[in-house]
Amino acid sequence: MLKKLTELLISFAKTGAVAYGGGPSMVPVLKAEVVERRKWIEVDDFMDVLAIGNALPGPIVTKISAAIGYRQAGWGGALTAVAGMILPSAAALLALMGFVALVKDNPTVSSMLKGLRPVVVAMLAYAAWDMAPNALKGRTTMMIGAVALILMIFTPVHPALIIVAGALVGMGLKL
Repeated sequence: MLKKLTELLISFAKTGAVAYGGGPSMVPVLKAEVVERRKWIEVDDFMDVLAIGNALPGPIVTKISAAIGYRQAGWGGALTAVAGMILPSAAALLALMGFVALVKDNPTVSSMLKGLRPVVVAMLAYAAWDMAPNALKGRTTMMIGAVALILMIFTPVHPALIIVAGALVGMGLKL
């Protein structure tokens, strides 16, 4: 059990240390680690965890980490995976807090952030592109996805309501 917990801690800490831009942009990095590299979970199961995680409050990658950690090693695995995911950024944040006031108006830092933002958008777009074949299987699921996207772009409907509506439609249609 200690070996499995150590693997979980290292794997999730590595992911947490190299994935930038917040939860959704970390999803492709996490998927590469747990689905493709470690083979701890199948892509369809990953999609299910992602869908359920999006329907719940809180950061998506911590919920995915907890679910995968739990599947690997019970509650200890869940806690270890979440700790591994959040420790790198928490440690970096605490180390850098003293410098924030000094660098926030620095033109070099500002330029770096402006260059980083499109990369984060590209990572989100890649996550959608990569997962679309597994999520959009047939006309019905494509329509659900299209309606959800239209609602998110053109209406003030809260995303949580769109998620609940998608779940209810899937249940009603017995997808």
